[in-house]
Amino acid sequence: MALAVEASEIMEIFQWLTEDQSRELSEEKLAELKDEIGDVAIYLLRLSEKMGIDLIAAAESKLVKNIAKYPAEKVRGSAKKYNEYD
Repeated sequence: MALAVEASEIMEIFQWLTEDQSRELSEEKLAELKDEIGDVAIYLLRLSEKMGIDLIAAAESKLVKNIAKYPAEKVRGSAKKYNEYD
């Protein structure tokens, strides 16, 4: 639950910003983002450690699955879900 709370604090930083504004954060907001990313990383590392999951291996495995689900030539520029493609 704490992981979700910390992730929502990252979302809060960007909530009312345009895409361009989100790429040009003030030093203060960037420092806040850095802290929140750190919090998320800590909780995620702790969870993976407690559950016996290699975090890097899990991420790599998920990337492989996503490449298969979302082939670039089909999905580029689209927001469809994997099961909505031909």
